Amino acid sequence: MTVRFPSSGEAGKAGEAGARRSPLRPAAVGRALATGVTGVVLLLLVLVVVRLPWMGDLGIHAATVQRLRHSPLAPGNPLVDANTPSPYYSPWTLVLGGVARVTGLDVFVVLRLAAVAGLALLVTGVWRYVRTLSAHPAAPALALLSLLFLWGTEPLLWSGFPGLHSLALTAAYPSTFTLGLAFHFWAWLSGALRRPAGWGVWLGLGVLWAVVLLCHQFSGVVATAGAAATVVAARPGRAVWPRLGAALLLGVAVLGAWPYYDFFALADAGGRLEAVHRVLYDHPAARYGLALLGVAALVPRWRRDHRDPLVVFCALGVLIVAVGRITGHHSWARALPAALIPAQLAAALAVVEAGARRVRAVWA
Repeated sequence: MTVRFPSSGEAGKAGEAGARRSPLRPAAVGRALATGVTGVVLLLLVLVVVRLPWMGDLGIHAATVQRLRHSPLAPGNPLVDANTPSPYYSPWTLVLGGVARVTGLDVFVVLRLAAVAGLALLVTGVWRYVRTLSAHPAAPALALLSLLFLWGTEPLLWSGFPGLHSLALTAAYPSTFTLGLAFHFWAWLSGALRRPAGWGVWLGLGVLWAVVLLCHQFSGVVATAGAAATVVAARPGRAVWPRLGAALLLGVAVLGAWPYYDFFALADAGGRLEAVHRVLYDHPAARYGLALLGVAALVPRWRRDHRDPLVVFCALGVLIVAVGRITGHHSWARALPAALIPAQLAAALAVVEAGARRVRAVWA
């Protein structure tokens, strides 16, 4: 029997064929797993939209849409029978009231549509913003999972807090829509800072910032902190500052011109809110302890760049919440997502960006 050894060319072709037949690489399997789990979780949230739990502030938002359906120009207060202004009348609820008025749909059908729009905006917003931080294909899916699960062992139900337990209640609330819009706002702002952008782009960003603040004031504070961190990290040149200033002035003008309530008068409403929000400072380890993993992920980012956007973002959030605790302004605890979101995103990015494979595996 004659034994024939393959030539180098034949061996190369055989190796290529074997590589094609070989199982997927661990990185590809990880990306597929992260995407698949994210899809399952989003399916659960879609089922929540169908269920639309009747609890929390759903009745308030239903009353707001109903008032705007019947009287879009002078709706009156949705909480009491009085013709007084209300911060519940935001650009987003005005759109929902218009949909209800034009289509004749039941108010809860409109709120289900609002939940779908809010969740879609949140998912796409996270996807776009994370793309400004990492080009890794798995980063957006891991970021969504971190935002939904890296909170604590004790359930937390508050609007503007994008944990899975909280979103199951607040998917139809304006806070979900607003937070999704905030992620898109950060992505657009990052793009404007990285590439030359005209005056129109910057003025549009100013209007968008005002709309975010009007739609949900607490999420607007989070959005403002994230925007400030984005600007600090970008180190913009002199040509950007006049455009940025014009955007801020236009945004303030839009806030002042909004006819349904006095945005700047909300600064005097804190006394009625402090007792309600004091509980957000209780049991921090049980409610937010898992986010400490993200805090650990922020440390190497800070060592590489003291102006890293997630590091600055988290620092601003911690500062706002700490000042609220010290001064007794407990409503400032609603800015906690400004401290938690960057930490959660940092944990997700550590899985794909850590240097050695063993280190990435530990983060995963």
